[in-house]
Amino acid sequence: MYKTGSRTGYGDYSGSSASSTLRTRCEGQLVASVGSRSKKEVSVERIPQINDELLGFNLNGQMVLIKMKQNDTKYDQYIGLPFTKGVTERETGRTMLIIGSRLHHIEAMSYQFNGVLWTKDEERPVKEFGDTIRWINVGDINSGFIGLDYNPSAPQTAGVATSKKDITFLASSLIKFGYYPNKRLFLLKPPYIQESQEGITSRKQGLETLADWEKLNP
Repeated sequence: MYKTGSRTGYGDYSGSSASSTLRTRCEGQLVASVGSRSKKEVSVERIPQINDELLGFNLNGQMVLIKMKQNDTKYDQYIGLPFTKGVTERETGRTMLIIGSRLHHIEAMSYQFNGVLWTKDEERPVKEFGDTIRWINVGDINSGFIGLDYNPSAPQTAGVATSKKDITFLASSLIKFGYYPNKRLFLLKPPYIQESQEGITSRKQGLETLADWEKLNP
C-alpha cells in the first residue's frame, strides 16, 4: 500500500471516501474502478485502453504525488503528477485501474478478481489479493513511472511481484494496454516512494523501462 497526497494531507488511512456498490464481476481484460465525483460510490467499467485522459482523472480530486521526507528525494521531479493505482492478474493479464476514489487496492478488487479476501478482524486480519500484482502509476502513459513491490519470499497471494518473470509479464501487459515502452519502472519499498535494493541493482543492469523488462528472459 502506497501513501498518496492530496490537498488535505498525505497518507490518510482513516478510510476511503468511497465504497464499492458493485457486487458482480465486470468482464473484460481491461477495466476501471471509477469513483463518482458527486456520490460516494464507484462503478466498474470496461475500457479499451489506458490513456492520458484516464491517468489524469485523479487530478480533479488532487490525488497527486507530493513531497514527503520519507520519500527518496530523486522522486521530487515527479511531485504534482497524478497518482493512480492499478492491479494486474498473473497468467490472464486482466488489469484494473482505480480512479476517482481513495479505495485501497483490495477494496476495488473485491468481486473483480478471484481469490481476493479481506477480513477486518482486529486480532487476526486477513488480506489476500488473489493471483495478482499491484502497482502504482505516477504521471501519464509516457512520463513519470510505474512502481511496484518486488519480494521473492512473499506468498503468491500477497499482491506483489515475486519473480522477475512477474515483472516481465507486467511490463508486457502494460505496453499492450497503452503505455509507452520507454515509461520507467521502479521496484519500490511501500508505503513510501523509496527504491528497493533490488531495484537499484536492476537499474545498474540496464533494467529501467517497461521495454527493458519486457525484453528480459528470466
